[in-house]
Amino acid sequence: MTKKLEGNGIWEASRMILPEYRQRILRASAERDQGRRVILHQDELDHIAEAVKRSLVLHSSVKLRLQGNSSGEWVEGIVTDASPIQGTLRLENASGIRRIAYSDIAGAEWKDE
Repeated sequence: MTKKLEGNGIWEASRMILPEYRQRILRASAERDQGRRVILHQDELDHIAEAVKRSLVLHSSVKLRLQGNSSGEWVEGIVTDASPIQGTLRLENASGIRRIAYSDIAGAEWKDE
């Protein structure tokens, strides 16, 4: 009992976290873990660049796996514009045109036609 009453012991012993704060702390931790980027090997980066280039030149469909969520969202379409200097590409599909950053791409597949 003497340790609790020494120095900052009174404050430390009486500290508690409200349920709302606990939920926010847990949510922030989950968001921080979700935001981690996958570091790709140079071979995978080359494979992605080749798929984007083929789609751009041949106007063929390409499937891109995006980072950001745990499951890895796949989007499919035709690359209409690629700008490595800006680090973005424009993907056109049935739902419209979507601008995607190269850093958001985690994988790519193309169809041989």
